[in-house]
Amino acid sequence: MTIRNILYIDDSFENGVTAMTTNPRIDFASSVQLIERPLQDYACIITDMRMEHAESGMEVVERALREGKFPWVATGGTYEHGGNFNRVRLFNSAEEKIFDKVAKNESRFWKEALAYIEQNQENPTQRALERVRATLGVVPEETIKMLMRSYRQNYQEGK
Repeated sequence: MTIRNILYIDDSFENGVTAMTTNPRIDFASSVQLIERPLQDYACIITDMRMEHAESGMEVVERALREGKFPWVATGGTYEHGGNFNRVRLFNSAEEKIFDKVAKNESRFWKEALAYIEQNQENPTQRALERVRATLGVVPEETIKMLMRSYRQNYQEGK
């Protein structure tokens, strides 16, 4: 499945420019405050974890869930294991993929990550969130809390 439009939120301008250059379907916002359209307008949302502060990424995740979207988190850094190398973790509340020896400012990451997301974007949780929001006009608070616990757990397990 080809995702029609993607929003990527990251405080690294270099990462954002690389993402947009690699794939023209990607819109970029360098902070949560600079997102111009409702998140529900996007078929896919990808956020960095640490931006203005340590919880910025989780704020994006919660906002997306409230709008009936099931976002992805792309977070990374430099790791040491027999030498230094970059690693990016891509996850949501159910899926996780590790990209070793690559960074978010490399087009190779974006090509591989988007291929992975396109294979895993259509999942039962995403469909259920969209249906519930379309039917009720909101996503129930208990559903948001449950999914946020899963996102937080995935984030903590990957540290």
